[in-house]
Amino acid sequence: MLSSLGCPYACDFCSDWNNPYVTVPAERLAEDLRFVARRYPGVWVAYHDPNFAVSFDTTLGVIERLPEKHRNPYFMESSLSILKSSRLKRLKATNCFFLATGVESWANYSEKAGVPGQVGRQKLDRLVTHFKEIREHVPNAQPNFIFGTDADAGDEPVELTEEFMRRAPQTWPLLSIPIPFGMTPLYDRQRAEQRLLRGMPFSFYHTPYLAMTLKHYSPLDYYDRMVRLYASGYAWRSMRDRVATASSNNMRILNVLRTFGAQAILRRLRGISAQLRADKTFRAFHEGAAVRLPDFYRQQYVARLGRYAGLLSEAEMTPEPELPTSSAATPA
Repeated sequence: MLSSLGCPYACDFCSDWNNPYVTVPAERLAEDLRFVARRYPGVWVAYHDPNFAVSFDTTLGVIERLPEKHRNPYFMESSLSILKSSRLKRLKATNCFFLATGVESWANYSEKAGVPGQVGRQKLDRLVTHFKEIREHVPNAQPNFIFGTDADAGDEPVELTEEFMRRAPQTWPLLSIPIPFGMTPLYDRQRAEQRLLRGMPFSFYHTPYLAMTLKHYSPLDYYDRMVRLYASGYAWRSMRDRVATASSNNMRILNVLRTFGAQAILRRLRGISAQLRADKTFRAFHEGAAVRLPDFYRQQYVARLGRYAGLLSEAEMTPEPELPTSSAATPA
């Protein structure tokens, strides 16, 4: 479902960075909720809003119109700045079952995380406390992290993320690689600075693949750190802790399945790290010195296309990045 579109923040990596926040009309949302409650009682509802309940009182007020026993459990994504202590009881009362929220980086995006001006360990301590408070009202929380922004440097971002995962085992962290999606300030900056990997097909613009060069990490240093994060964050012993603290049997099963998925990504990260060590041509591609797509990626690309791979010429397999179209945005 949708209760809104757009976002009030201007995160440079996000395709919604310049889309104004607009709520779905209250009566339309109310009718949608009545329909779901009537036809699908007890079914989980997932809100696909980029940022749920920015207009908190309005959105929660619509959900609260339903009698308590008819409120479907719901999943949503929201910024931590919205999830203030005074509002958490209303999330519990309206049957919020799961929330995803962006921590992003320890060095920036702090306003969105509800701790403006705070970075590093100070931000860590505040967020650990905040997530413990959230758990008292919402059974399941997923903090989202992006490692590799221009503000990240050295081992500190890795160490802080690892410490967060140890101190907040009740959460499921999502660890992502920054992706330079077109028509975002991140893309414009990477293109202007000639940091896009020009031969990387767009189908690799997702974790665990790196589609650009990073400001403070060589490709090998970066992938070694991502391997470290995934190995510590999604180890089988971590799964035991998350299963033990899960709010229901359904979430226990989900956490087991997610651990298997994260282990699959870890294997890919290790494969890329090993390739960077062994193949200087592959390393040159990731350093931006070579354009031709390495065989390591070419084989995966052809495998994904299957029998349709023969329809594409070499030129058609090479992406053509758009010219910059956005203006620079300051990370929120």
